[in-house]
Amino acid sequence: MIKLNVWGGAGEHGRSAYLLSGSQFHLLLDCGVKKEGTGQYPLIDPEIVPQLDAVLLSHAHEDHSVAIPLLYKMGYQGEVWTTRETRAQLRTYFANWRRFAERVGEKLPYDEADEQTIRYRYLEDEVVSQTWFEPIPEVKVMWGRSGHLAGSVWFGVEMEGKRIFYSGDYTSESMLLQADCPAEAFSQANMIRENTLFDAPSSEQWDAEELIVINSGQKAGEFITSQDQTSVASEASSRTLVSTEIPMKQRNFTSNGADGAGRAGRANVADVTDVAAISSVGLVDLAIVDAAYGTDQDTQADKLERLERAICQTIAQGGKVLLPMPVVGRGQEIILWAQQQFPAVPIVVEQGLVDGMKQLMHVPYWLRDKGAHITGSSLKDDIDCFLTGRGWDLPTTIQEREELLEHHAASLWFIPDGMMQSSLARWYYSQLSDGEENLILLTGHVAHGTFADKLLRVPDKYGVCEVRKIRYKVHQGWNDVERMLHQIPARHTVLVHADRAETDRLKEGLLRNSPSPGTVIHSLSAGDELYV
Repeated sequence: MIKLNVWGGAGEHGRSAYLLSGSQFHLLLDCGVKKEGTGQYPLIDPEIVPQLDAVLLSHAHEDHSVAIPLLYKMGYQGEVWTTRETRAQLRTYFANWRRFAERVGEKLPYDEADEQTIRYRYLEDEVVSQTWFEPIPEVKVMWGRSGHLAGSVWFGVEMEGKRIFYSGDYTSESMLLQADCPAEAFSQANMIRENTLFDAPSSEQWDAEELIVINSGQKAGEFITSQDQTSVASEASSRTLVSTEIPMKQRNFTSNGADGAGRAGRANVADVTDVAAISSVGLVDLAIVDAAYGTDQDTQADKLERLERAICQTIAQGGKVLLPMPVVGRGQEIILWAQQQFPAVPIVVEQGLVDGMKQLMHVPYWLRDKGAHITGSSLKDDIDCFLTGRGWDLPTTIQEREELLEHHAASLWFIPDGMMQSSLARWYYSQLSDGEENLILLTGHVAHGTFADKLLRVPDKYGVCEVRKIRYKVHQGWNDVERMLHQIPARHTVLVHADRAETDRLKEGLLRNSPSPGTVIHSLSAGDELYV
């Protein structure tokens, strides 16, 4: 049996940290922070930290990485498995988090020396993507590109007879970045269980008929009337899910219970219609799936159409569009898209985002051959054309920025810091806030309490310009999650990366559509436990 401890990331956006514990091994998937208030850290158990055998890091974003030095402060002696590109980016994210703490008057719970203590091992040095290897004896790991960020990956884990899939932050719709299909990788890596659909006791295979899930001491569905009946250890500090559930085979369920457990009475062995499809990719025991966009069903093309309409409207009325972006990530994608969509519109790009564009040239492995929604012979050519052809402005001083603001009327302004906390972002806002024709266009997550969040909630308090949020997809929404559940059927699927209420709504919607026979979908929160 494997226990999942949610130290953070489920039922919330931020501080992703998922502990996998068996009788022999303890693995941690990511260890990030939440950029709210003075910063929030995972619910790390200090007694477990020295026992950790390995940490798997999916990518460099602060909500997945920046609490890792705290592990070493607490006595972790092992290694952090990640990619070289992620390691290169971490220097910036650690430094930014330190500046954030200084700005809000909070002391970091670790020292710079703890950052230097981190022992990195590089996935691509050990094995090619979508191939199993053993980072520690008797524990197998597989990785693949996740399309979220250069260097970002998903993981497959096999430990103590259980198989786990962790999506990290995942999207198949990036305009620039390649995503490896996890379903194909699991199939190609011989994940099919030929004789049984699960490596589980006979009472937990397809010929069994009952399902049981206990959530916080409350039963859902029917109890197994045998000696295999489960019990719950519920403590004030956490909620526990203990399951010896039997996957259901019939597909036409009606949802009336928590986590999908009340969807059926008895399964009919003769009604299995999807076993062949399931067997074609194999099953996992636990899937931890990025569902950051909850019930949002838009495609990337839908988002880009909305972005284009908003920008066109502002440009038509002679306004300036301010687009705050993370230093690396969606910023480079939207810059290239905007340059091609609005060739006659002046574009101003700050140095941090240009540096991110240059970095992409050095990591072609993470790029698509050709960009989705971007025309051009190849992405490397598109990026090189942007960097060498100019046709855009790069200010380096306040005077140059002021001159460009005076010179350009309708124009696009790309600046670092997607949440507008930096002094540079605040300065730009002060220059544009008095013009009703101007638009502040936010395209990603906005943490509660940040300046961008305040502008969204009470824009009139700060200025008269328009403030809008239109997502650019770097995570999964409803349709993406549903597709992943079909492609990677799992005994347990835990939806993560969105607030609990939205995750609950997504879970109920997925259960109505019966994503896969046998799937039990969990909407959890930080502090929860799940046994599989």
